[in-house]
Amino acid sequence: MPSAVIYARFSSDKQTEDSIEAQVRACREYAAWHGMTIADIYVDEAVSGKGSKTAQRRQYQKMLRDCEKGLFDTILIHKYDRIARNLGEHVNLEAKLKDKGIQLIAAAQDFGNSNEAKIMRALMWSLSEYYIDNLAAETKKGLRETALRAEHTGGFPPFGYDIVNKKYVVNEFEAVFVRKMFDAARDRKGFTKLIEEMAAAGVRGKRGKPIKYPQIYEILRNEKYTGLYAYSPTEAENRADRRTKPDAIKIENALPVIISKAQFMEVQKIMDERNQTGRKANYMCSGLVYCRCGAKMHGMTSKRKGHEYPYFYCSKKCGAPVVRMEEVDDAAIRYLKDLLSDENQKAISDALRQYQAGEGSRMTEFKQVLKQRIQGKQKQYDALMKNLSSGVLPDEVVADVGQQMKEIKAEIAVLEATEPPKDFTVDTIKAWLESIKAAPDRDAVRLLIERIDVGEDEEKEKTVFNIQSTLKTVLGIHGCGGRI
Repeated sequence: MPSAVIYARFSSDKQTEDSIEAQVRACREYAAWHGMTIADIYVDEAVSGKGSKTAQRRQYQKMLRDCEKGLFDTILIHKYDRIARNLGEHVNLEAKLKDKGIQLIAAAQDFGNSNEAKIMRALMWSLSEYYIDNLAAETKKGLRETALRAEHTGGFPPFGYDIVNKKYVVNEFEAVFVRKMFDAARDRKGFTKLIEEMAAAGVRGKRGKPIKYPQIYEILRNEKYTGLYAYSPTEAENRADRRTKPDAIKIENALPVIISKAQFMEVQKIMDERNQTGRKANYMCSGLVYCRCGAKMHGMTSKRKGHEYPYFYCSKKCGAPVVRMEEVDDAAIRYLKDLLSDENQKAISDALRQYQAGEGSRMTEFKQVLKQRIQGKQKQYDALMKNLSSGVLPDEVVADVGQQMKEIKAEIAVLEATEPPKDFTVDTIKAWLESIKAAPDRDAVRLLIERIDVGEDEEKEKTVFNIQSTLKTVLGIHGCGGRI
């Protein structure tokens, strides 16, 4: 039978000895329910949970020393804040206990390893992500104000410009070669002679590297040369949007013009004549759709007479008809909007607030999300830097690499300065859920939908979708969870 000890504590400012009895009683009930024997009880009275006070908790320190003796394999507490209110203390304790094979369980916050616990953790991760994005957006307001004044926001200016008092000014020497590049592109002459000319003249890019084909490609795609100021607070996901910056702050005639708008557009048309590789398919509901025979359905796109037709088909080819992907996506979106009703949002909010009450767990999850985001951005930055340093970029080089690197660096700085929330309030959680409801995307589908079974209504001769939510237990939903 597993052996456990109980640790209880009350603070001098808010609690009394009665709190100790309630904590111990809750832990004893948990132990009895899970077949554990109580080997000992450790109690610290009138001692703060702050990290600086940890050393003053004699019973807590005694319990840590007893961990070395192998007398028990579980420590029971009422809530995580009984151990500490400091993230570092939680992390250190978890590491120590893990090395000794000892579990720490909060009786009032035990979510275990069930499917419900997994989805609650996933929801908390997503909520942390939402909070970080929101906070980052607020932090970027200063850069936005700078952009609205058409001032330089940092990093290297494009070749052909210099920065004086945060304003763009033409570097006349470099501008001569910018114009030669656009002339050569317009006349379809190629750039070999121009590259040789620049090398002979000692012309270098803003980073001190020789200018070759990849750098010329970036320059030819940069609309700043027409006088357009453009600043994107966030990096777009696909290559085309990074170039055109559809969501950027744009101000016409804010910069000194080096290339006329007409010539720029003519060059773009010439460059666009090349064949572009298509984006990899990223189906919204892929991996979640099941055929009536029980097999998974796979997504694919067929092309006929210049049109694309995406659909799902049975992986076992049981003979069931294919299903248009648009039908499945529409059904999933409608389902999510119904799922996130006011009543269900309240239930989700209550469950999340209960889960996040485990302060150590919540803070760890927030830090993990933040660390993951920073690492992802740094990886993007390092890849761009490596390509630039090598002097060789692929044919489909991303336009304006320098601008991308500047934006990524700014995002990393914002993320590194992000402070964890003191608490996820009801309003914060509701705002997050409303944002999902207003614009469900692939991530939302995977977070909130467990599977989609495709069926058929024989009377009406139409396809129906039985959708199961990952939140069915949290929301008290039984059966399929939804039929559309």
